[in-house]
Amino acid sequence: MEFFMRHVTRYRIYPSQKVAGRLFNGFARCAFVRNWCLENKVYRDSCLPKLKEEHPELKEVHSKVLQNVVQQIVHNLIALRRLKAKGRKVGKLRKKWVHSMIYEQTGFKLTGNCLWLSKIGELRIELSRPVPGRIKQIVVKHTPAHRWFVAIISETPDTPEPTAGTRAVGIDLNLENFSTDTDGTVFPHPHNVQKAAKRLRRAQRRLSRAVDGSRNRRKQRVRIARIHEQVENRRNDFLHKWSRYYVDHYDYIALEHLNIKPMVESLESKIRGRSKSILDAAWYKARAFIQYKAANAGTYIHILDPAYTTQDCFLCGHREKKDLSQRTHACPVCGYTVPRDLNTAQNILKRASVGWGTPESTLAEIGAATPPIPAVQVPVGEARISRL
Repeated sequence: MEFFMRHVTRYRIYPSQKVAGRLFNGFARCAFVRNWCLENKVYRDSCLPKLKEEHPELKEVHSKVLQNVVQQIVHNLIALRRLKAKGRKVGKLRKKWVHSMIYEQTGFKLTGNCLWLSKIGELRIELSRPVPGRIKQIVVKHTPAHRWFVAIISETPDTPEPTAGTRAVGIDLNLENFSTDTDGTVFPHPHNVQKAAKRLRRAQRRLSRAVDGSRNRRKQRVRIARIHEQVENRRNDFLHKWSRYYVDHYDYIALEHLNIKPMVESLESKIRGRSKSILDAAWYKARAFIQYKAANAGTYIHILDPAYTTQDCFLCGHREKKDLSQRTHACPVCGYTVPRDLNTAQNILKRASVGWGTPESTLAEIGAATPPIPAVQVPVGEARISRL
């Protein structure tokens, strides 16, 4: 049985004014179908032929696009049902405007720097890198910053071979820095939201003074959306470089599974102003980035429970509670003294190594012979951190 690997690549597209008008009309038709299905509680695409007879304007949209609209509703309902089964409080799907269209299997053709879409026409695409494998799906999206993108989902039959190396690393995600690993490498927190806070405040003040419904207000909303988009792009750029660095340099990577919501909602985080930094760090996205890159490279990833990794001593295992302001681990039993985050990263690797087949006794011997590791700051702009 042949296995396929899925790739998602995103490109900028530049539709003409006429083509952009057709795209917006397509969004409106998709929104109508979605909201009609929710209102009438119809979740099968077999309703589309009859609906097209009643509303002939729906024939202006490719058939697969409308089928995907109905299928997305079904997928969303299944996801809500699963969350509810886990005890989560969920709401219901509401009517909304649609800002994307999905072409699947048919209705598209990519030739050079030209993308053809059925019922839409041709538009220019900026192919910043080649599309890997066979194209299976195309998603056209319009962002709040008034930019057009297309996400191309493709498949390749290549399956990566598991790594044969033995380079292992444990990574501690923290707020003092973004991350610290067992080799003493420290990635500083980029603080993207903090850097853009001043520009965002000024832009939002101008928006509050603009008249509702005016042209200036619409233009100012786009400016604010572009500031948010720039923050997101910078965050993604940092996380891509960070994850690529570890996948390229190590064969076994141990990460902690952090529960973000209680950390953000805790009283201590709100008092000390840490909630914004926690959300800005995007630890869950960082973990997702390193997981999919590791899957493509054949690298092993171990996600484990971080309980007591900060309190336990790496050498002797003595457990002692530490305050968040205490940034140095100094064990009162064995005297092991290292930065707090480095001790946590070593404990993460130690626990993960047991899962990879290393006995506890061997780990204790290795730990007893391990000298303190100096921390080394690695800025993201350094040449040895490769770009995508």
